Amino acid sequence: MAATTAVQRRIPGVDAARGLALLGMIATHLLGLVSADGTEPTVVGLVFAGKSSALFATLAGVGLALLTGGAGRTGTPHRGPLLGWDRRRVAIRALLLFILGLACGSLDMNVAVILAQYALLFLVAVPFLHLGARALAAWATGWVLLSPVLASLLSATLQSAVGSTAYVDGWRLWSNPTLIDLVSQPGLLAWDLLFSGYYPVLQWFSYVLFGLFLGRLRLDRMRVAAVLAAGGATLAAVAFLLSRGLQQWPGVVSALATGTGAGTRALEAELLTGASLSTESVQHLLVWFTLSTPHSGAPLDLLLTCGTSALVLGVCLLLTQVARGLLVWPLMPLIGAGALPLTLYVGHLVALDVFETATADWPRLGLLLAYWVGCLIAGTLWRGFGWKGPLEWLVATTSGTLAGPRP
Repeated sequence: MAATTAVQRRIPGVDAARGLALLGMIATHLLGLVSADGTEPTVVGLVFAGKSSALFATLAGVGLALLTGGAGRTGTPHRGPLLGWDRRRVAIRALLLFILGLACGSLDMNVAVILAQYALLFLVAVPFLHLGARALAAWATGWVLLSPVLASLLSATLQSAVGSTAYVDGWRLWSNPTLIDLVSQPGLLAWDLLFSGYYPVLQWFSYVLFGLFLGRLRLDRMRVAAVLAAGGATLAAVAFLLSRGLQQWPGVVSALATGTGAGTRALEAELLTGASLSTESVQHLLVWFTLSTPHSGAPLDLLLTCGTSALVLGVCLLLTQVARGLLVWPLMPLIGAGALPLTLYVGHLVALDVFETATADWPRLGLLLAYWVGCLIAGTLWRGFGWKGPLEWLVATTSGTLAGPRP
């Protein structure tokens, strides 16, 4: 964890957005998304559910773009031998993250761990690392609109072949993937990660492509940041309002209430937060395409969360560009936390496992504040000393070494 000039080369607004994504995911892990009777969404459910993890995945794409040339003053992504080295390095990082994700899956905590899918998203991104902003915009648009259609067709085909109940129950792990699954049921593990799990790579790669596109823009320009904020807010609002409009059609709400098993009383809260809402049984039906529900993987869900991700990134870029120099110090804890997201993410998973019994009687809001303060203090210290996070340093050093000398 030696001091490094990499801290000065980072974009503070990107780190701040990543810090918010991390804090948002921790909030969804510790607090309920709906009220005790299941009929009202909580603030955490409305603000963070689905949006924080989507922002985290989008910023993975931004990070890959910056790692492979960005836009900045050079204007083009890496080419030739340097691009090949980038691809080897990203592939090795993906392998390391995959192993770490499967290891975290064995922890005893009630959290859907994203790291194994995150690793696969890195791996799938390797062939796209040479593309510029325009090509990536086209790929991202196509993936957002068409990957849910493919997911629906796959679901319809398999439910027709094996039966709806057999597919929903038997073609998904319904738990975090582990190293044991890799050995004992690799086929089911692969299907869960790619198509049927909590973060299906098929649809979630939309966020990485979108993030790669964003990372090829001039994020150091205030005009770009303002367009991201305004455009993201508009996209999210249009997706949400379109979803609501489609659900006003006769029979849609009743079909969703019956198909998801939520019932009419709890359906509204479930649609807004995705808490405990099972959409697998309706994924092959047209009513699924009306959903903007978090983690549904429907087109409007992807559009809405791409919009909120762009909005948060744009606002964070604006804040850090306006508050330059000493004026940016109030944001330093958040920026610092966003610079070591892997360490803090894994650290909070371990803490949830180790201290679950000791903190069982704590007020959940107080526990959340303790985790948030811990992350912000760690971010302040690491940022202040110019260190890399321990896991970030390990992954970067190992992947850089195994990829060979930099051309």
